[in-house]
Amino acid sequence: MATPEPNRDRARESAQSQPRGVFGGTAWSVGRIRGIELAIDHSWLLIFMLITFSLGSQFGNAHPEWSSVASWGAALVTSPLFFASIVLHELGHSLTAQRLGVRVRSITLFVFGGMARLDSEPRRPRDEVLIAVAGPLVSVGLGLGFSAAAAPLNDAAGWGGVAGAVLGWLGRINLILAAFNVVPGFPLDGGRVLRGAVWGLTGDFAQATRIAAASGSIFAYFLMATGAVAALFGGQIVGGLWFVFIGWFLLTAARATVGQMLIERMLARVLARDAMESVRDACVSGSESIADLVAELVLRTGLRTFYVVDREGRLLGLVTLRELAGIPPEARAHTRVDAVMLPAASLAVLAPVESGWTAFRRMADHNVNQLPVVAEGRLVGALTRERLMALVQAGVALTPDTGATRRLSRA
Repeated sequence: MATPEPNRDRARESAQSQPRGVFGGTAWSVGRIRGIELAIDHSWLLIFMLITFSLGSQFGNAHPEWSSVASWGAALVTSPLFFASIVLHELGHSLTAQRLGVRVRSITLFVFGGMARLDSEPRRPRDEVLIAVAGPLVSVGLGLGFSAAAAPLNDAAGWGGVAGAVLGWLGRINLILAAFNVVPGFPLDGGRVLRGAVWGLTGDFAQATRIAAASGSIFAYFLMATGAVAALFGGQIVGGLWFVFIGWFLLTAARATVGQMLIERMLARVLARDAMESVRDACVSGSESIADLVAELVLRTGLRTFYVVDREGRLLGLVTLRELAGIPPEARAHTRVDAVMLPAASLAVLAPVESGWTAFRRMADHNVNQLPVVAEGRLVGALTRERLMALVQAGVALTPDTGATRRLSRA
């Protein structure tokens, strides 16, 4: 989230612009709506195939009079429409968030449904509730609309009956989706409503997050227990395991939310100028040859990142071992550092007065482990992920012991 030749800057920018997958890695971008990137996580392929095959069998069993072409054709039409419904559900959240001033990065389809990535948390409890309820309201609207469209086709023959079955299934599944999401457990929409309500009553966002996450954890354990019983004693192995996996995902997401909140609160109090490290020994001239840089600094100090500056200390670019290694040994004596550096204009940088949390988010967004700290164009230091995590560990050590802090300390 580097390459030796200068023209590879475009390759790096392209890689950074790729949407992140829910479970790491990158996802496939499929377009934009109102500036919101739509993406598909690799894991989505699994659930798409499972739902398509399940629907094909379900339609065939429910309508034995249908031909196999009708059953599987209905499945191939229904499955994409179902996932389109999920995208519309997430767009309900996202467009509402945009209207309330919260930037939305992307919507990603993945194995457990859809996920909208917001740039920040809502500013007010009211905003939290409005954003949360928008998705289920879209699903209810879709459910009622599909059901109404299916009603005249209930007794139709031929392809009219097929269309009625498809619309009827989409109506039911959207209503089920809405009902599932309003369960008051974070990260479900109902959990976000709960957080907004508690936040509004107490004025304490952190406490509201903990309560909503605890409720989400209870629901997650309930799902996992239900799935285990169904798989072990009810003979519903696939369905039971699916409940277990969904519960596990919800539990992980609830815990991660509390962990992120703790990290944010710790790092928000830290300024870059107070946590940055000196880079004096890592500053080099752009006119220096790569051979000299390798011999005098890389092999003697073990440094891996170097900052290219002019005589006034202005940051011109950055070069890492990746760029250096891309130049053949026989060409290094004749290749200048500024010929392979990543220009300053393409780098993510940090101002001295920006917070550690801003730095943490920016590192994640650009998939880097350090940020140059720049004041009026001059390089004054660098803030590394390692330093930020050391600050978090120190904060955890000084925080009363809770389940969340214990998990952070082991991270």
